[in-house]
Amino acid sequence: MKATCKMPNAESITPDAANNARFCLGTVKLGVPNYGFSSPSSAQPLPPATFLAQVEELGIHRLDSSPRYGNSEQILGAYLKQRPTEQPALWISSKIDQLTPNNKQTPAQMLASVQQSLQRLHRQQLDLCYLHQNELAIISDPAVHAGIALLKEQRLIDKIGVSLYSHEECHYAIACGLYDVIQIPISIFDLGFYNRFVLPNGAGTIRFAARSLLLQGILANRQEITTRIRQGEEILAYLRQMDHLAEQWQMGTTEMAVRFAFSLSAVDHLLIGTLSLANLRAILQWIRHPLSTEQIATISHFAAQAKIWSNPRNW
Repeated sequence: MKATCKMPNAESITPDAANNARFCLGTVKLGVPNYGFSSPSSAQPLPPATFLAQVEELGIHRLDSSPRYGNSEQILGAYLKQRPTEQPALWISSKIDQLTPNNKQTPAQMLASVQQSLQRLHRQQLDLCYLHQNELAIISDPAVHAGIALLKEQRLIDKIGVSLYSHEECHYAIACGLYDVIQIPISIFDLGFYNRFVLPNGAGTIRFAARSLLLQGILANRQEITTRIRQGEEILAYLRQMDHLAEQWQMGTTEMAVRFAFSLSAVDHLLIGTLSLANLRAILQWIRHPLSTEQIATISHFAAQAKIWSNPRNW
């Protein structure tokens, strides 16, 4: 059975800061439209400024970008520049990339990278700056740590984060006490990080952000899974299990996946990338209604089981 998205009427959506505060819009598709598994669309894409203005009207005030995302920072910066100054500032995160271990020039390179991002974004400070590299050799590098201290000292960043792919990396990021935000995969496919690190952290000072809620779009866009992913048949079998659960609970599989992730209250914010206002309206409607404790427990049983394919780097 194919995953379905039931779209609510536009009139039923009103900005709700309390419900939307944890939603962070990933802007990778602004700069790289074909990123991930995207559904073909006959609709004419909105001009970026129009799209971003309507995103704000929906009550979404967190935006994530990166120099790696094509010209995403420039597009976002052009929009930020023309916003009325009396409007509350948007929360913006971006990233630092192309670092090498044991390099004395790393702090200067990190400083130049953030300065360039701020120039593109027309901002004086990033609310959150991620390292866009997860290797232990990078996140544990004393030169990288010195660069982080420099960026905070100059108030070019408020928080520092790291996006991780292994439990070893996550353990280090927590133990070292340097990182404010740790971004990890959390979804109906994968609860390994959540169970091992987020829950034991409790009310600790480290915040966790969730990515890969829809695993780069494969949940709803399945046509190329078997041709583009080595474990395609195994993924499709798992998706059929999720379809069955969603059908039992009278909802679409994508709706179930989104509601499940947003039902995990220990997560500070959750990233989803899309250029579709219809999808955004649907998501904002769904996250108003957390899943029941029983539903969360049922999905968690499946999601807690280790799967090599839940990491896209293994595709």
